[in-house]
Amino acid sequence: MKIGEVAKLSGVSVRTIDYYTSSGLLDFERSAANYRLYPDSVLQTLERIQLLKNQRLSIAEIKEALDSSSQSETAVLVEDVFEEFNCLQKKITRLEEQLKDAPAHVKVQISKALESKMVAIASLLALL
Repeated sequence: MKIGEVAKLSGVSVRTIDYYTSSGLLDFERSAANYRLYPDSVLQTLERIQLLKNQRLSIAEIKEALDSSSQSETAVLVEDVFEEFNCLQKKITRLEEQLKDAPAHVKVQISKALESKMVAIASLLALL
């Protein structure tokens, strides 16, 4: 969204959004025409900034709070992924035990069924 859209949707002035942006509170990208484009999540960030301002936090304190909440959300998500990964490892171990004596064609069918999922898991691991 362009800054005008953000201002209209959030009720925050363009000047204030510009100030928050220059203070490093809001992320944006530049368009080909050099406009600042804000993600949809900027509206939630502006709400959070307003709540923190109401608590009389300084811009530096607000920036720190926004950065730490982003990091803690990431940490929670990473923990969830690790838990899921551990569950998958246990299921894979059980599946391996069940397939020890299975005929080759059954193993091939299961392998093909799991192949696309394994590519997705490998892609995720590459990000980490």
